[in-house]
Amino acid sequence: MRTRSLVSLLALCIAPAALAQGVGVDPGAKFAWAENVGYLNFRDAGSPAGSQGVRVNVGGGFMTGFVWGENVGWLSLASGPVGPFLNTTGLNYGVNVAPATGNLSGYAWGENIGWINFSGGALATPPNPARYDAAARRLRGYAWGENVGWINLDDAAKFVGFICSADMNLDGETTFDDIQLFVTLYNANDPRADFNLDAEWTFDDIQSFVQAYNLCAAG
Repeated sequence: MRTRSLVSLLALCIAPAALAQGVGVDPGAKFAWAENVGYLNFRDAGSPAGSQGVRVNVGGGFMTGFVWGENVGWLSLASGPVGPFLNTTGLNYGVNVAPATGNLSGYAWGENIGWINFSGGALATPPNPARYDAAARRLRGYAWGENVGWINLDDAAKFVGFICSADMNLDGETTFDDIQLFVTLYNANDPRADFNLDAEWTFDDIQSFVQAYNLCAAG
């Protein structure tokens, strides 16, 4: 009964998709290349894989999640679940996204490699700042780490692309199938339904799913 009523509630709340926001990493485009440490995986963090991967919240102006490097370990893109982040101390670091331009700024933290400056691409020759390209749904530009050098987000073949976070079955579309899957995962307290990443399954997660569904372009 809970499942049926929740499906009905979501069906009433969800409207046709409009804007591309609230996106997670595409399983087919999840790697960036760092010249001194190799490939970095932006998607597969968490259990199940992808539940704590990188997400872009363009409307909110920030990124969250974790990146994995075989040679460097974990890289955290946010000190908390909600930004934008001040980046004035080690307690409020995080990567911000300028809603109007997609430009990235702020810092990520790697326990083994220190700070990664997502504004660092502006210092490249020629300048190539890190940014979220909403039209192409991918990252571009460069980030800089004092201990690892350049992280290339701009490669044409190996790059970090994004899909709608409400595309629960990862088929490239947001449909009623995704609503049903979300409900199933929500009822099972599955991390994939923990949309606000607070390790709880509450109405806030339902609202976040509805918002993501409504804001994502359907196919």
